[in-house]
Amino acid sequence: MKFIVITPSKNVDNEYAIVSHMLKNGLPTLHIRKPGFSREETVSYIEHFPEDQQNKMVLHSYHNVMLDYDLKGLHLSRRHKKKQFASWLTQTKIELRMGKKISLSTSSKSLSSLVDNYKNFDYVMLTPVFTDPQGHRPSFSPAILQQLLRSYPDKVVARGGSDAESIEKARDMGFAGIAFHNFFWNNEDPLKEFDRVVNKFQQLGLSIQ
Repeated sequence: MKFIVITPSKNVDNEYAIVSHMLKNGLPTLHIRKPGFSREETVSYIEHFPEDQQNKMVLHSYHNVMLDYDLKGLHLSRRHKKKQFASWLTQTKIELRMGKKISLSTSSKSLSSLVDNYKNFDYVMLTPVFTDPQGHRPSFSPAILQQLLRSYPDKVVARGGSDAESIEKARDMGFAGIAFHNFFWNNEDPLKEFDRVVNKFQQLGLSIQ
């Protein structure tokens, strides 16, 4: 089952140490989502980590940074998808340089968008799926998701309101993975919660991808 962590929008205390611990201890995919960052700040963030951790990172912006760094892949926003040729050209240049395919992902906030994007990406993050601590409720019923995901296996990742107890729910609904964001970064002890999440995967007999 895919296990994804999305960075906080703004840097938090001890973020580099926290992220490094996660990448050393079972996290296969980190999405670098820093909307306020410049290109230089994005590069600086990446360079805080060794190469074996950089290659687990997915960029949300400044995609051409991957022409210089061997990261895991790119996440395409609605803005990127509107510039289809430019995004394709960047992807092609990166793959020619690296000599291999890279991971491509996107996000969907509706089932129709999910269906439209499913074939073109390695995975799609559907949001919001769970109720978060602020009381924001999911947009989709578990029964509808369970039915829909039978037709769209292996690629759909649950995002929005995820916590350790959401892993089993995501599995039961048929999701291929789960993404965590505020659950870690709003917590007083992100590393304790991270270890709890990894243990939950193990308790459920789910291999982390």
